[in-house]
Amino acid sequence: MNGEILIGGLLAVAVAVAVAVVAGLAVQRWVPVADRQENNDVAGIAFAIIGVLYAILMTFVIVSVWEAGDAAQDSSRAEARALVDLDRYAETLPAARQAALQAQTAKYADIVERQEWPAMAKGEPVGRAGSGIIAQLWRSVDQPGDGGDEAAVARQAEARNTLRQLVVSRDARLAAADAGLPKVMWLALIVGDVLTLANALMFGVKGSGEYLAIVAMLSAMSALMLFAVYELEFPFQRGESVTVEVFSSVVADGAAS
Repeated sequence: MNGEILIGGLLAVAVAVAVAVVAGLAVQRWVPVADRQENNDVAGIAFAIIGVLYAILMTFVIVSVWEAGDAAQDSSRAEARALVDLDRYAETLPAARQAALQAQTAKYADIVERQEWPAMAKGEPVGRAGSGIIAQLWRSVDQPGDGGDEAAVARQAEARNTLRQLVVSRDARLAAADAGLPKVMWLALIVGDVLTLANALMFGVKGSGEYLAIVAMLSAMSALMLFAVYELEFPFQRGESVTVEVFSSVVADGAAS
């Protein structure tokens, strides 16, 4: 965990707790404890329903964004492995075709690392340079051979499949870069959080310290979960992002082997 996430999380919790404590003090001042205690049974039933529904929603969302991050890493690694395999296929070609294909794979890696990844980290379009190199890769891979060598034909067919895998993995990476939560889901999370806290404020608890402690702990946990969703929402942005090392390390290992 980097310092930015730690500070951001602590700040989010501090603000949420402060707001909840102020709300709790206001309720204590304007609504007597005795009046609230009379409604504890009803408030408890409502809290059980609202709390369970909110917990289910929050669990679903956290699992969803977490799996999206894992999928983004997997697709990035698969894209890099396919690029390495294409580079190895180039070694089986005549010198001129080998040099051309390896130059294209190297340029593609450079575009992904130096242009596309920084753009994804900023939430900006990646441009058309990568698509242009893929078109060149297809022309190189589909170039007819010099003879009817069955082994060469089989290697070329495998290279086509590898290039298809690269394109599929690239599409998955670019789709994940923009795959944030729908706004309606954020609305449900925020409103659900407010309703859960408002329901907790309705309880009548003897002792001001105990009452405020319960409200503060509930608000702190809710703030932490919302902050976690925010950090994980976009796999290539914010604190818990998929870095370019996921791609470049696979390419570097393939070049070294």
